[in-house]
Amino acid sequence: MLSKTENRVMSVLYEECKDKKSVLISPADIIGLAGGEITLTEVEKITADLAMDGYFDLIYSDRHGETVYCITLLEKGKAYRRSVLVARRNLIFRIGLSVALAVFSFIIGLILKAVF
Repeated sequence: MLSKTENRVMSVLYEECKDKKSVLISPADIIGLAGGEITLTEVEKITADLAMDGYFDLIYSDRHGETVYCITLLEKGKAYRRSVLVARRNLIFRIGLSVALAVFSFIIGLILKAVF
């Protein structure tokens, strides 16, 4: 399970790479697309961690003195959007099940109270 900032960075990278084989993107571009609350060191650490986790291949490049990432999505990275949807579906199911069990317990309590 990814953290909130890792999800934001991964969603930015997924959106940039989903229709392409690979993409060149700078850490500043990632910060801008992710909302700007992330620092440069966080982006560097998060991209390195996500690459280690197998979401994408990460190659460091240099463009006019600026570090640029060459990112190619791997199978786990291509399945990122689906894993987010599955996690959301599981959360909704668990909440619904909890509500249904709470209502069932309330009704059982009312029936037992009426009987005794």
